[in-house]
Parts: sequence; structure tokens; C-alpha cells
Amino acid sequence: MQSNHSKPSINKWAPGLFLGLAALIFLFVIFKTSPYRLLRPYTLTSAEKLIPGDHRKSPERSSWQVLIPIEAGASDAFWMDQIPVTMADYLKCTKADSCPEPQHRGYFDKFLINPIYRWLPVTYISWQNALDYCTWSGGTLPTEAQWMAAAGLAAGQTYPWGDCEPSMSLANYDGFYQGLIPAGWLPEGASPYGILDMGGNVREWMMDILPESAGGSTGEDITRMLKGGGSSDFPQVLEITARQWHSQHSAGFNRGFRCVYPAD
Repeated sequence: MQSNHSKPSINKWAPGLFLGLAALIFLFVIFKTSPYRLLRPYTLTSAEKLIPGDHRKSPERSSWQVLIPIEAGASDAFWMDQIPVTMADYLKCTKADSCPEPQHRGYFDKFLINPIYRWLPVTYISWQNALDYCTWSGGTLPTEAQWMAAAGLAAGQTYPWGDCEPSMSLANYDGFYQGLIPAGWLPEGASPYGILDMGGNVREWMMDILPESAGGSTGEDITRMLKGGGSSDFPQVLEITARQWHSQHSAGFNRGFRCVYPAD
């Protein structure tokens, strides 16, 4: 006797199979064409492979500090943070009552509230806020000479990664990533010493006052130098020798920093 319960026809499953295949193709195309496919999480294991010389863990053990030798071109050897100071680490200084909160306002309040932004470079801090953090952590802000040494100036290259023009795999610049990306997520842009994010993502406060001939200082409104270029800057701003500047009281979206520490 023939059963009334026939097996489901292939036609019943065809629409679902088609939609599933279409979804897979769509996700594959998005992955292959999106600039975010280039992002890699910063981890101590992966980041250590980029450092050719001496290095040590930061006090909070969340990143590396790299020893920049005297041969790099600065007057003395020094340690430098491999990545810009993140929101997560800066807020530890705030919690210790040694740093004020970043000066986010309005739309950017989410950077303080939402934990998803903790791994971005900290921004909306003034030059003094940055110096306060570095002092709290046992260091100071880099001079322009120190920063350029760590970026590879002595090697005679144009950018921290070499002489080839910037691209989305090397740096976050020109608005390609539509804002900040987590610190240290583009390892192909490393300097010869394994320092990350020295071109793009955030401009970095320097200890130096901008020379009087280029703006200098007016009373208490001192103009400080920044290096490295930000997420919306043009390629030429990412060159090792390029300079940016702001009032030392100015805190904005494209201003971040990293610290240096004495070698002894």
C-alpha cells in the first residue's frame, strides 16, 4: 500500500537554499571589498613579532613598550609605547584621580559610555591632559626628535613603513575608515622598530612648542606640535617630517598621544 506521507519535494527547499547561497555570496563580497577586512586585533603575541629589538610589557600588561636605540638618531636611547594610549588605559588614570576625563561632548559622549570604544586611541584631550597621563605612568611626551627616530627617519624613508604611498592596509587616513580604528590594528604600517600607528589614526601631541616662525606661542596660548596625521588627513601629512599644530588647550577628535620613558 502506498503511503500518503510523501517525502518533501526538492522544490520545497529550493527557495531557502537559494536565499542561503545568496546570503553567503553577499557576505563574501562584503568581506572582500570592505576596508575593515584589513583590521587585526592588537594582541601581545602578534604585536611582539613586529619588534626586532628589546621590548617590555607596559605596566598594565596591555601593550608593549619598545626600546629605541641611540642609533635611531635621537640624542639618547628611550622606550616608547608601541601603540597610542587607548581609552581603556587613559580611564585607569582618570579612576586614579590623576587625569581628568576626556573632553567628549554631544555625539562623542558614547566614547566614554560604551565599552566598545575602549580600544580606540584616546582623543578629546589637551596637551596638558596627555602630559598628565605620561607623568602618571612614569614617562613624558616624546620630543619631535624622539618621535621621528622611532618612525625611522635615520633610514631615510618618507613614511614610518617605508617609501611606498599610503594605503588602507598601512594607515587610517583620508577618511577611508570613516573615523578612528582600534590602536595597533594595521601591522603592515609598522615603523622599522615595530612602532604602530605612527602614520594616521590620530595626530600625536609632542613635547615641543611650535617654533615662533610658524606660529609659536602667544601669552599663555602656546602652540604645540603634533606628528603622524589623523584619520581624515591627506597622505602628505603622514610623512615623518610633516608637522601639525594646535593650541595646547585644544582637545579634539584627531588629537591623541603616546608616551616615552628613559632607557635607564
